[in-house]
Amino acid sequence: MAVAEQTAEAAPDRTLSPGWGAVFFAICAATYIVNAADRMIFPALLRPLDADYGLSLPQGSFLATIYLIGLGTGGIGTGYLLDRISRKSSMVAGIVVYSVFTVLTVRALGFADMALYRIATGIGEAMQSVALIIAVCAFYPGSRAFANGVVQCALGFGQFIGPRLGALLLAQTGNWRVPFYGFGALGLAGAAALLLVSPAFTERKVDNSLSSANDTHLPEQLWNRNVICVLTAIVFRSFAFFAFFGLYATFLMTELRFPLATAAAALSMFGVGPLFSPLAGYVADRVNQKLFQILCLAVMVVAGFLIFNVAQTPLSQEVLSLIEGIAGGFAYINGYSLAQRSVKNAMIGRVSGFYYAASTLPAAISGFLFAKLVEAIGWQSGASLMMSALLLIPIGISLFIDTRLVSGRARRLTPGRRVFV
Repeated sequence: MAVAEQTAEAAPDRTLSPGWGAVFFAICAATYIVNAADRMIFPALLRPLDADYGLSLPQGSFLATIYLIGLGTGGIGTGYLLDRISRKSSMVAGIVVYSVFTVLTVRALGFADMALYRIATGIGEAMQSVALIIAVCAFYPGSRAFANGVVQCALGFGQFIGPRLGALLLAQTGNWRVPFYGFGALGLAGAAALLLVSPAFTERKVDNSLSSANDTHLPEQLWNRNVICVLTAIVFRSFAFFAFFGLYATFLMTELRFPLATAAAALSMFGVGPLFSPLAGYVADRVNQKLFQILCLAVMVVAGFLIFNVAQTPLSQEVLSLIEGIAGGFAYINGYSLAQRSVKNAMIGRVSGFYYAASTLPAAISGFLFAKLVEAIGWQSGASLMMSALLLIPIGISLFIDTRLVSGRARRLTPGRRVFV
């Protein structure tokens, strides 16, 4: 993240046993599972919500992805917030914010205030996410990539169970609002559990002394050719990725006539993509990242076309949804790494912040645009444009990435110590 080098209230380092560290990490990861599950219930329950509020497809789709404005601005803003408050405070406050506004979402009077609640939900999710990643990477300085991978696994697990639990609660109660109340309550319970986590875990100072890099061959400016290519590519990737996220369940229920529970199960397979983040990082460290980026985007092109034009059965939809989620996640992780390796060490934080913003803020309107396409030309043609044809643009842009102007891959020398060559 852009704020990975910044610490909040840099608490004195205290002795904390590995066992207690693992316990506190588990508590933090469990709360992040709820965060991830919370963001997935809205698109899963979009159709009954639209029917209750009388929303059009573009309006409902806009609400499904508008939280990305909160996620993007909240992620950047949290970097500045952590200069003033502790990471633990940011995590607790973030959970409270997204939990309260999750509940308020279903008490909305109409489209306008619901949109505001959705944006606020994204801000809260970002406050927890940014602070959590910094905290765990600071506590495990010799295994930052692995620690971050565990956090991403928690995200993937939450996104997997969220739609399924939401559909189950709806089926048992007959009320689409109940899942929102349930996840809101779970979030507040998680905030209370975080109060038990020791500051010795969350506030450890970031140690950058474990890594060094020879960056003399890299461009002096932040906005160099590679950075522009990578950030532009992630904008288009995220448009397709989050448009899919916002409308996939609705497509399955309206076009293929899947029951809500079946559609939610297919959506959950898309959400499981972050579980493979450690593998994505491992591969990106060992292959030509330019070609890997093009391959990931090409897989998204094919999977997106098959999902909306060919696959008809629940099994085929679940398999293709999983492929779409993995390929999109791999493209994100690889692009993140590529952006960082395209600038000098002193600018890694800044380029990370711009990458995060590029992957979230523009995509906030992706659901709305996809829905307008569907209204104009139908699901198949609209999806072919948004999920396949659009991704040909970042594939073309990626061809201009110059791999000679990328810093070396991580190479392990001794346990817990990495350098870049």
